[in-house]
Amino acid sequence: MKVRVATSGIALVLALAGCGGDDNGGAATPTPTATTPPAPASASLLPATGETAAYKDTLLKLTFDTAPVVTGLGQIRVYKSDGTLVDTIDTSPNVVAAGGETQVAIGAANTEIDKIGNGVASLTQYRFTYYRPIRIAGNSATIKLHDGVLAYDTSYYVQVDQSVFNGGFAGAGSFPGIGGTTGWTFRTRSAPTSTSTLVVDDDGAADFRSVQGALDYVMATGCLSCAGAATAKTITVKNGVYDEQLFLRNVSNLTIAGENRAGTVVQNSNWEAFNPGTGGSRATPNTTFTNIGGVTTLGNRLSLGGGRALLLVEGGDLLKLTNFTMTNTHQKDATQNSQSEVIYYNSATLNGSRFIGTDMNFIGTQDTLQMKGWVWIYNSLIAGDVDFLWGYPFAELIENSELRTVFDPSAPTSGGYLFQARSAKGYPGFVVLGGSLTAASGVPAGSAYLARSGGNTQAQGFCTTPLAVGGGSPGNANQYCDTVAFLGVRMGEHIATAGWFINPVPNQLPTAREGWRESGSLTAAGTPLPLAGRETRYAASNADLTGLNTRTKVFAQWNGNAGWNPQP
Repeated sequence: MKVRVATSGIALVLALAGCGGDDNGGAATPTPTATTPPAPASASLLPATGETAAYKDTLLKLTFDTAPVVTGLGQIRVYKSDGTLVDTIDTSPNVVAAGGETQVAIGAANTEIDKIGNGVASLTQYRFTYYRPIRIAGNSATIKLHDGVLAYDTSYYVQVDQSVFNGGFAGAGSFPGIGGTTGWTFRTRSAPTSTSTLVVDDDGAADFRSVQGALDYVMATGCLSCAGAATAKTITVKNGVYDEQLFLRNVSNLTIAGENRAGTVVQNSNWEAFNPGTGGSRATPNTTFTNIGGVTTLGNRLSLGGGRALLLVEGGDLLKLTNFTMTNTHQKDATQNSQSEVIYYNSATLNGSRFIGTDMNFIGTQDTLQMKGWVWIYNSLIAGDVDFLWGYPFAELIENSELRTVFDPSAPTSGGYLFQARSAKGYPGFVVLGGSLTAASGVPAGSAYLARSGGNTQAQGFCTTPLAVGGGSPGNANQYCDTVAFLGVRMGEHIATAGWFINPVPNQLPTAREGWRESGSLTAAGTPLPLAGRETRYAASNADLTGLNTRTKVFAQWNGNAGWNPQP
């Protein structure tokens, strides 16, 4: 798959595959006639040359004699055995430069545009994002092809220009390149036989090598309009580090389970300046520009539309994540827009849209979790610094979990804010039941706040005034509210005495169902927390939050008051 940006800087010229991911409209592409370098030792390549059971979503890996360097020159090409070109990775700055961007801070080499969900027959909209196709670790170079370009039961050969890498390879003093039709060959295996139980492993026997490979398969076989829509589906992810951007659309009844909470890590460095916007799926890439600068103006970036989250979820019901770690590895930079979700859960119906996270680690900085719908997070860790729990839910219950404020080197004296609520009016919003608020080393005492407003004015109070068209919240689409409640939560010394960031002071008292409230707050040691420093109107609201003290009460309004009582 290739997405190319025309030199006008606006028009996008797509030469996208059908299901096979063919870059050239199915036409055979002549193999370059340059002198073919000698075939490398099979041990230097993964898949090994001649492999007959490679994975459809395989990474390409070259092991060098010394640590390789990506030069920012040349291409990597994959062909079917009949000479049809199916994918090209251009390591030069051409992909970004052709788009007319003015930014130079991020760097343009080793950057490609992906179409996540490519080849999934049930999809008409995809996630378009920039990504870094080559990663270096030690003496190895790993190459991620564009999503969905390989097919099952198909033979391929790979060519790598000599100019792509510097480094000793296969006994040679420099990388000789890989050319011809026999230097690096492999054949993919057949499709999995099960549509309900899948295994992902980066190095052992499995159905897929990547999480997105499994998600593509599930979207193709278990989508809302597919025969397997109502079937309970499980993806088991074995221990390993899976560095990838993820996309799931219109799938219900899916569990993604890790082998080990600490040992199974799904991660990616993605952020606002790199992929602007919260993100959404589209039929074609967006063609508008946005400024990447935070403190300073650093120039414009093409906003493709897929957004800054590690995982983008759209539609569906009953998605469960359990027993693994998800990390957006982006490190904040005060000169760039650094918002960077781990998950953007964009599903918001009154009778579906349920998300469960149990025994999970969600690690980020600003905006770690942006959620809609009905969300239950249990016995988990959520880490971040600024508004790291936010969104537009009907009800989001965070139960028996740790909310950890991380140190922000770009703002070392500030502990930031835990919540920025934009909850649907008339619903419970964000509820923290039990658990603890902790801080990483370096976070100053008294520097973090429980919440700040989503932008309401003093005259508006806790809820926006009704909007003429649409609005942020789903159920009552014209209004959203600053609705957050803490019940019996242990709070560390990093929490400011005032608790809430009152700027401006909402011009109304909170109620049992709306506004900023806390009840039974505790110190880190478990003793009652003095609330003398809290603003009077919030301290006065502590009398009665019993309508939110169980998960059945929090989710009582789901599906027309039928209710929902999720279990671990």
